[in-house]
Amino acid sequence: MRRADPLPAHRRVARVHTAAAGRRERIGDRLYERAFHALSWRVFRRATVLLAFSLVLLGIGPATEHAAGAATYRGSAARLPLARPIVGMAPTRTGAGYWLVASDGGIFSFGDARFYGSTGALQLVRPVVGMAATPSGRGYWLVASDGGIFSFGDAHFYGSTGALRLAQPVVGMTRSRTGRGYRTVAADGGIFSFGDAQFYGSTGRLRLQQPVVGMAASVSGRGYWMVAADGGIFSFGDARFSGSATGSLAGQGAVAIAASPDGNGYWIASQWGVVDAAASGHLTVDPNITGGSGGRAIANDLINRINRERAARGLSTLFVDPLVQAYASAWAAHLSATNTFVHQNLLNLLHAANGRFIEAGENLFRASGAPAMNAGTAHVALMESPEHRANILLPEERYVGVGAVCAHGFLVVVEDFATPASIALHAHGVPPLNPIVAGAGAGAHC
Repeated sequence: MRRADPLPAHRRVARVHTAAAGRRERIGDRLYERAFHALSWRVFRRATVLLAFSLVLLGIGPATEHAAGAATYRGSAARLPLARPIVGMAPTRTGAGYWLVASDGGIFSFGDARFYGSTGALQLVRPVVGMAATPSGRGYWLVASDGGIFSFGDAHFYGSTGALRLAQPVVGMTRSRTGRGYRTVAADGGIFSFGDAQFYGSTGRLRLQQPVVGMAASVSGRGYWMVAADGGIFSFGDARFSGSATGSLAGQGAVAIAASPDGNGYWIASQWGVVDAAASGHLTVDPNITGGSGGRAIANDLINRINRERAARGLSTLFVDPLVQAYASAWAAHLSATNTFVHQNLLNLLHAANGRFIEAGENLFRASGAPAMNAGTAHVALMESPEHRANILLPEERYVGVGAVCAHGFLVVVEDFATPASIALHAHGVPPLNPIVAGAGAGAHC
């Protein structure tokens, strides 16, 4: 039975053992009977364990819409079993397709993009990090992290930094308007120009929150964009800002940007093949990671919502860490299979990380009934609880993993967070609730 109002509160005592410190903490909490439950926990190396329960009920807002523009979604590699991560992207001459390139130089073609060759069968000295297409669309260049250039189709060689000692690795490239030159960009935003490619500015002297990972030229060739790992965009020359992918890549790092041929937008690609399209200030998020149904879609939706909340407060984007994700997914499956609702021992995660993390936190959510079994309900429920909100908005965090399972009439969600050992922890008060910027719409659902 669902209740709109809480029953009178009663007290419970939770006993938690910490294997590292060998001590027991007794934390009181308030428990309410509601349609769904949520729990929050943080564990620190060499510190005590905190446990809190919070149970809440909320409504569901209107559906979220994304407007599409000239940069049209043509497909992605988000659901392919990739051997190597995606590192670069380039559009075709018509804009009706694009190529994605993996770090081994393997090429993936979408829309009207044709295959002209790859380095997938070669043993590379340095990994491929980017690509650019020729004006005709009948060829492309690949660039490696040392600035070495590989030419295919009608692409010609105009020079490289392969013989130079670079302060920062090369991360991307773009061609000049004529195709008789190209630029490469380093992780600090420094630019190297070859042939008739011109310089229009860089981020070389800026202190970047996230490194630059790719670049794309404007249609006129008199400007370019750079994209950072969190999906943030830097514009130079006559390149116009059309939106960023911050908080829209499901915790994956952005790796490339490609401009639409009419100059009215660009695509942003992530390391595992997600493709978002930006045009006229609107973002079309890859449908492979938004909406839809099932646990994976819900998990991706929740990661995007978490990162939009953090971006709105000037906090770092959280990236999915494979180990953290594995623990979150496994625990969500365990809770669903055993019909239980308790935290896992996050000290196991810290030990498995071999010193990479200084602390870890966890939020749990469980709901029954179709109106509550969706990402929007879970996210707002967790944001409205001070303990869970503190986990989501901890400034020092850098990594996240989310597991979600739809089974036996329940949605079970596990959100795990981790802070790298290189970052000093500080005391923080409970972050304010408002504004909740990612609460609209039910989103992905069971």
